[in-house]
Amino acid sequence: MAAGYTDTPKNWSQLEPYVLVKKNRITDEIIRKKKCFFYDTCSFRVHANLGIEDAAHILEYVKMQGGIFVITRCILMELASHSGVLNPEYIQYIKNIYQFGIPVLVMYEEGIFDVMEVCFSTNAVINSYLIWAVRMFKGPVSTITEILNQNDTLCDEVIKAKNPENRAMYRNFFSAVRDNKEAGDNLGEELLAICLHILSHIPGEEDGKFCIITDDKGAAGKIDTLFKKTINQFKGKSIIIFSTPKLAQVLYAEKLLVNKEDVLAILKAGSNGNLLVLGTRNFDLRVNEIRITCDKLAELIMQPNGINVIF
Repeated sequence: MAAGYTDTPKNWSQLEPYVLVKKNRITDEIIRKKKCFFYDTCSFRVHANLGIEDAAHILEYVKMQGGIFVITRCILMELASHSGVLNPEYIQYIKNIYQFGIPVLVMYEEGIFDVMEVCFSTNAVINSYLIWAVRMFKGPVSTITEILNQNDTLCDEVIKAKNPENRAMYRNFFSAVRDNKEAGDNLGEELLAICLHILSHIPGEEDGKFCIITDDKGAAGKIDTLFKKTINQFKGKSIIIFSTPKLAQVLYAEKLLVNKEDVLAILKAGSNGNLLVLGTRNFDLRVNEIRITCDKLAELIMQPNGINVIF
């Protein structure tokens, strides 16, 4: 692990009162709640720097959906960065979420095993979802691929499935890759993709229960590719990928944003006034990359059939 990264920030005590970390509570919340919104690092940073009233529109939507927020340990590592300390605005944002009445789960990625254990009876079945997710995700260029290539034991366990009944497989895999976290890699997003792919197989859930909020186009592309390349017999439920522009359009459609200034406040967060979105405008026949100002996008969002933001 690169110097400075830690899965427990030095100022954890300031955050701890506002989050859920116990395994049984995490499992219960994920199973019981209607929606689970997983935060990516970049979007969390952007939303944490919104004004309180602007961020409240996002929180109101999540609350309306019967949702919770989930922050995985690798994402927490990235938020704390090299200093190992969470910025005050990050702690304040989580406190605001807590005070809004929305649970925030901070979970180790291997905790997914406990969630799956509620639904499946054998370690082999639960492990098969991790094995298939990693196999499908493993490509020529990724942090996970690099780590597996350097760790024969882990490769034997997860890729070659030499011990499919091993109850410790999730812990071995996720802890090993977290320990190899390096500056500038995409490990947080890659592990989110693996986690969401596994959770999408929980039986009885509706499409769209599991969501990721990310403004990282590369990460969104990897997640989308992982789900699309999985053959039908191994597909789970569909997930929803929210970028901040897509979220702004949803908030306007739900009448949580009522004027242009409200929409602009969300769109301008973390941008220089210009955006590159994926979507379709009126009369477009196919999805395109659209370079557009925040001001113009706000106008199109407010127009009937003005634009459909995909990402």
